[in-house]
Amino acid sequence: MMLLQQIVVGVLVVACALYSAWRLAGARVRLRALERLERLPGLRGAAWLARLKARTLARFSAACGGCSQAGVHAVKPRPR
Repeated sequence: MMLLQQIVVGVLVVACALYSAWRLAGARVRLRALERLERLPGLRGAAWLARLKARTLARFSAACGGCSQAGVHAVKPRPR
């Protein structure tokens, strides 16, 4: 019973570490990781992987400077 408890705790710690690393990683790192996962034979046609990649790409394109409006709203100095 103690061995099972240690295995469960170990799996939870690894899962939490992976989740934290994913959330803290930038968009480019996430996209690279997803591209590498797509190369694995068992995950090539995974629907969840495609949805995750689409969501990551959407966030990447919505980043600051990702649209044509970047730089349009520059602050003009006020005349004295």
